Amino acid sequence: MAAAFLYPKLLESKFEYPFKENQAAFQYAYQKQGNETFGSQHLYATMYDQGRMPSFNNFMEGKFVIAPSMPERVAALGYDLDAIIKSTTSPVIVDIGGGNGQMLLEIKAAYPELDYENLILEEYNAAIHPDTGIQTIEWDAKGDKAQPILGASIYSLMHIFHNTPDIETLVLMKKLYAAMDSNSRLLIHEFSKNLNYTNMHASMIAMMGGGERSSKQWHQLAELSGLKVTFEKYPELGEGLVEMRKA
Repeated sequence: MAAAFLYPKLLESKFEYPFKENQAAFQYAYQKQGNETFGSQHLYATMYDQGRMPSFNNFMEGKFVIAPSMPERVAALGYDLDAIIKSTTSPVIVDIGGGNGQMLLEIKAAYPELDYENLILEEYNAAIHPDTGIQTIEWDAKGDKAQPILGASIYSLMHIFHNTPDIETLVLMKKLYAAMDSNSRLLIHEFSKNLNYTNMHASMIAMMGGGERSSKQWHQLAELSGLKVTFEKYPELGEGLVEMRKA
């Protein structure tokens, strides 16, 4: 639906771009249909109101695609997750916006010594997520509250930043910068910005004003937030990986 209203929105706004959050073609479509509630709130808020979040979380777990686990995938990209986890006696891994915690469960399967206090899922609607042996806490990454977990070994975001325009991406990165210490890593899992993911890129633009990003864009955002890119891989297919640490 958002795609059908993309060009009319651009015409009406005299091709103002990039879109601001909650002012993308998705909201414009609902505005033109007379629905001011859906026409002014985030896509995920609308999906929640429509009762679609449980099925969306299952989709994001990869129910329709058999993929390698997170530890296997990052190892194939040349990333040494093993060294990070074994560098401290009690590593803390925070998965921000991780749905039902699938990624943390994959890490737990690979590293069974990690326990409840090591694996933390942060969600804005934490109460709806089942207790699966990982810690779940309420945190809205888009809210005003600071990141509650300080000095974690890893702050991981999978397919989160492609939902957000650059300004909102930078705001969240600065929140994480404030929580990180010199040993913390920010791990960003996103598809590469290439011809294989033009549909994904266009969808994120139309629905949320976001999009996939290039190496140059990640380096620019890192610099503006006080971070530096310390690892990056952009495969032609599948999720890429960008690691950032405090500069």
